[in-house]
Amino acid sequence: MPTGPRSCVPGIRHTLSLGVTVGLTGGFLLGGAVPAQATHAPDEEDPPTPTMPSYPAPGQPISAPEPEEADDDGGDTTVEKADGDLRVATLNAGLTGGSPESVLEALRGGMNSAARVVARTAHLNAPDVMVLTGVTHDADGMIAETLNARYLAPAGLDFPYVYTAPTNSGIDSGTDLDGDGRIGGPGDALGYGEFPGQHGIVIFSAHPIVEDEVRTFQDLLWSDIPDNSLPDADYSDLDKSVLRLASTSLWDVPVEIGEEGETLHVIANGQAPEENARGFDAERALDERRMIADYVSADPADSWYIQDDAGESGGLNPGSSFVIAGEPGSVPGEGDPTAQDAERGEDRELPLLGSPAVQDPLPEAVTERELSARPGSEDGTDPHATRAVEGEEDRRVSLVLPDAEAEVTDSGVFWPGEGEFGFDLVDPQAGASLRDRLVWVDLGVS
Repeated sequence: MPTGPRSCVPGIRHTLSLGVTVGLTGGFLLGGAVPAQATHAPDEEDPPTPTMPSYPAPGQPISAPEPEEADDDGGDTTVEKADGDLRVATLNAGLTGGSPESVLEALRGGMNSAARVVARTAHLNAPDVMVLTGVTHDADGMIAETLNARYLAPAGLDFPYVYTAPTNSGIDSGTDLDGDGRIGGPGDALGYGEFPGQHGIVIFSAHPIVEDEVRTFQDLLWSDIPDNSLPDADYSDLDKSVLRLASTSLWDVPVEIGEEGETLHVIANGQAPEENARGFDAERALDERRMIADYVSADPADSWYIQDDAGESGGLNPGSSFVIAGEPGSVPGEGDPTAQDAERGEDRELPLLGSPAVQDPLPEAVTERELSARPGSEDGTDPHATRAVEGEEDRRVSLVLPDAEAEVTDSGVFWPGEGEFGFDLVDPQAGASLRDRLVWVDLGVS
């Protein structure tokens, strides 16, 4: 188990048990280090930590906005977490580039505008565990460490424990998956990507990560999923022998939330950008959802086929506490059901949300503005949406789904309206704003 600062948080308010114990499979656990002390190669000059804006305690509004921000006229856009609760959040950070080296270089110095938006967004919402998707993975884990040390820590966020691992994004498949008659390029990668690791995940935690119980599912083949949706007629035996289920990453990362070994399993997942989706990616995303639902069902009859990268089979142990966070098999170009879908009578088959093992708190935008005034599509939006899509309806892509027995005390989507505090972080006219929104869920603890 990693060493370093430990936060003693009692268990989630229902029975908790330890998960299956397996070895770490290629991930990087950056635990035990003081967040502001990222290490670099000895021959590089370590730039000084930049001066950041003055921040109050995490989760509290900044008393005076920076000059570029809209004036706060009383609208509330954040919610203070109750004492003792555990806040789990996810956000697609969009921190990618032309290579791992270029991403790392852009982050060094602490002045990257997109990373600063991520840090300010995280600061205002104060998660205890944060799953960032859309972050490039590098072999040494330096991108994750630099993001923590140069951006999150100066923003007042204390994440002594960080986990990242390889992703299928950009790994050459050796076959013509996109059917263009040529082998090679991002369309023929196991998960869409210009280079290995382009689209990955990082987990930042205020509480210890149980290193020797992490399970990863990078190598699980799509063809190994029972009754899978892989189009047999369109793909050769070679295609089916290499095409993996996860387009980026899929992990079970246990987080220790108490002194007596209570564990919260963070089931993290991400997707390649929807604009890069290939013909089979929608079907693969739905099968990935089915696999996650089977993994958390606690029924061996559902999870018998699941094998992690260390060769261990099966799903979560019965009674395990978990939260699914990230983009769990989000359907490219569609997103998840929202209130508007229900009003239109749409009934799409989207596994996982209907699982009896999972609850969907349906987080809504924390704003006092009318949604009709939100910049974007003329077709409107929905309070549960998490991604702004220019010229189209906003979509629900990022999810935080606790297990069915967990006590959810609050939830929200950080999406301030025009004129409210923090609007510059989501304003589509702002050069550094993100298209995705941070989603959070508070879990009651005893």
